[in-house]
Amino acid sequence: MRHILLILVLLFQAGIADALTAEARYTHGVFYRGMQRQPVLQLKITGEPGEKISSITFTPGETSRPTDIKLVRLSSRDDWNGYTFNTSNYIHENAKGKLNQGKITFKHEYTLGNNPLYIWLSYDIAPGAVRNGKIDAVCTSIKTEDGEQTEPEVILAEALEERKIGRVYRFPYRIVPYYRPRWVKGWGNAEKAVHLTPEHFNLFTDLIHFAYCVTAEGNIDYQWAGGGQSNQQVADEALEEIKRLHKEGKSKAKLIAGFAHMDEPMTAAVANPHTRRVLARNMATWAIERGYDGIDIDWEYPDSDEQWKNLGYFIADLREELSGSAISISIASSVGYKVPNYWTTDQLDFIMTMSYDDLTPDNHASMRLFQRDADICQNKFRMPKQKIVLGLPFYSNEQGKIGPQYGYSGIYSWNPRMKPDVNNCRLKNEDGTEGPMHTFNGPALITEKCRWAKENKIGGVMIWAYETDLPLKHKASLSRAMFKVIRQPKKKE
Repeated sequence: MRHILLILVLLFQAGIADALTAEARYTHGVFYRGMQRQPVLQLKITGEPGEKISSITFTPGETSRPTDIKLVRLSSRDDWNGYTFNTSNYIHENAKGKLNQGKITFKHEYTLGNNPLYIWLSYDIAPGAVRNGKIDAVCTSIKTEDGEQTEPEVILAEALEERKIGRVYRFPYRIVPYYRPRWVKGWGNAEKAVHLTPEHFNLFTDLIHFAYCVTAEGNIDYQWAGGGQSNQQVADEALEEIKRLHKEGKSKAKLIAGFAHMDEPMTAAVANPHTRRVLARNMATWAIERGYDGIDIDWEYPDSDEQWKNLGYFIADLREELSGSAISISIASSVGYKVPNYWTTDQLDFIMTMSYDDLTPDNHASMRLFQRDADICQNKFRMPKQKIVLGLPFYSNEQGKIGPQYGYSGIYSWNPRMKPDVNNCRLKNEDGTEGPMHTFNGPALITEKCRWAKENKIGGVMIWAYETDLPLKHKASLSRAMFKVIRQPKKKE
């Protein structure tokens, strides 16, 4: 009798193990007007191998205006939790259709195997979609050919108290300055921000708090702050000051957590699947608990195809760990030097090109380099223009070399009669003799680059590093030249 009961228990447990189960994750929170195949929802389905799914039903959930969703697409992969649509080797588009009477049912058949089946729902967003409008999706039913029906369990990030709905990006262009924490309050623990003001926050669209790094074990740490101060204290106090200025300015700009100075630990962490997942969870928790709107990764650099692929795996893991947070993911990349691949770039909300530090003798950040990087992103990586953010330098390099580097405000203080169209100058040595030639971008070239990006409908510009500029009201300020061309729309607009 005992043997019979044991067999029944084992059979019952086996039945539970093979029962159809599904998880839903909201892994993207940034959407762009007019862009196709923007992922919204990931389903992870497991069940008895050979079991067939006959239909899946979705509704637009809390989408502000369902008519902004022009087309709904369904794609799948049975061994890959990331999303890349540039090649059918990674993910296969199975079906597409339009929302009808508040829902859509896909009758495409799927056969379950030994691995979990990943299904992605993506949207084509209308060119005239309402800015900052909510974009949502809900899976209400997964049916098998045997009539079994289930509604997936929604999995949210561990640190998340409630789900945030993704939105259409509210600005026509991105203006993204990097800002190092030691310059928010300045050396010597200045009581207030030395450079930033509430006015700045109503001009740029995103600010990267460039404060964090990672360890090989998958933990989060603080970048070096300098000046004999505590790295953590400087970064934490800088974040408080940034939030104060953001609130005082009633700004709509996004705050992004910047991770950098981490080549060796990042290489090690993402090479191991377990550590990669630990790092993804820790980074997601870090950003959510501190109230960031985005995460930016400045690896510098993945040095091989394998490392770029590992970064792609990591971004997929990070998206799962950020589920329901609407937090964006971006990277900074020197796209013509250490070249990323679409395994990575497809999964990003945007990429920021490091269009500077070139060794050509004319200028380390020429207009030619700026345009070349835009071309690489569009034609090599097949990235939509809206996701391309081109880098602007607010510093100099010695001509034909990388370094020594000087902030633009320092260059100007040594040459206060420079005209706006000047992009190089000869510095003085300490003994007063004539020194080396340095190249940089003056106000006229910054204006030209921003105008070109705007006219060609590129996604925006990034600045390294914002605090090296002159005050915003100074006639020679690079920021002032930039904001005359692209900036946040005025409130009345």
